[in-house]
Amino acid sequence: MEDEPRPNRPVTACGAANISKVLVSLSDDRRKTCEEISTETSMSRTSVFRVLTNKLNKEKKFSKWVPHLLTDEQKESRVNFP
Repeated sequence: MEDEPRPNRPVTACGAANISKVLVSLSDDRRKTCEEISTETSMSRTSVFRVLTNKLNKEKKFSKWVPHLLTDEQKESRVNFP
């Protein structure tokens, strides 16, 4: 069994213009939810979530969107956990 070829659609939700819209909205208040940002930017909640997590590498912690970056020291301490 084989699938028929499908036309490829470009992903426009994660384009530079939408990423900048999300950044501007998030710079006002880091506690905004995906739904609030989607209302402001006229994007879907799913697209906003993808931009935040995949493109901007953010995660929701303690009700704030924060960068998900670990230092080399933090990574090493996780490996060497007693």
